[in-house]
Amino acid sequence: MNYFDEDSATEDELWNWCLLEYGSSNVVVRKLIENYYAKIQNIIKTYFKRDMRVLEVGCGAAESSDKILKMLDDCHFEISDYDIRYFNKVREHKKHLKITLETVYALKRSDSSFDAVFLLEVLEHLENYELALQELFRVSRNYVIIAVPNEPLWRFLNLLRLKYVKDFGNTPGHINHWSATSLVKLISKYGEVIKVYQPVPWIILLAKKK
Repeated sequence: MNYFDEDSATEDELWNWCLLEYGSSNVVVRKLIENYYAKIQNIIKTYFKRDMRVLEVGCGAAESSDKILKMLDDCHFEISDYDIRYFNKVREHKKHLKITLETVYALKRSDSSFDAVFLLEVLEHLENYELALQELFRVSRNYVIIAVPNEPLWRFLNLLRLKYVKDFGNTPGHINHWSATSLVKLISKYGEVIKVYQPVPWIILLAKKK
């Protein structure tokens, strides 16, 4: 099987690939994604207030950003990504979103400058995830929301679909793997874990800055 080479793709190739990934016509996949965002909406409705400052780091093609924006009630919302290709495409196609070019390892933000910070399906890709977490909690005043694949369930479901069989179901680019228990243990070093959701096949964790 030929895998999409994200690193060498052009801006247009990367953008179109992301739209295909998010726009699956598979009924089961769409239902899983719907359930995933329902949990994020539950966090926002339960813990967020009006006029909060909210940041999403690692926005990619900003599909998640558009969904989050619709859930927020009169909040200031910003997004960011380190990849100039995503940055350029979001500025071209999604002018309603305020995007900054920055790396999660060195966010261009003051300490405690946002009430809530999202990092959705990014942590599993990071070589230095400890530094990334330090930055997220530095920038947050209150909440940090992390979403990652639920392992080993994620890989098992990939194998059932006959995806990435030669890599035992591991999605290309996933270099870190967490269960709910191991993720809670990791995040507890930086903040107080308030809530853990497990919408198949993800983990979504809400933590409060200590």
